Amino acid sequence: MFIVLILLICGITSLAFHSFRNHMNREVIHYLVEARNYKKEDFDKVYTQIAKAPLVSTTVIFADEPYARYFYRKENGRIFQYSRAPVKGNDSSYTYKHIEENLP
Repeated sequence: MFIVLILLICGITSLAFHSFRNHMNREVIHYLVEARNYKKEDFDKVYTQIAKAPLVSTTVIFADEPYARYFYRKENGRIFQYSRAPVKGNDSSYTYKHIEENLP
């Protein structure tokens, strides 16, 4: 009985995290489409990661820039781009195409 309870708790927790990540993905896509005038086909990948609390970060890789990642998060009900980085390595001379002008 104890093992079943542990498995049930783990399953519910895993489902909650999965649901939360999907929700954040949808919110960031909605922000980019509605506020920044992108189309859904402009995105190659969108995924949310939960790091050390309280950081929840959604990564967007644009279809026309597959070697760059853009990082978004939500604070106080507002979604914003807070950073960017290459997919691999480090290139300080790289010019990013999708930088938002209001980086914090």
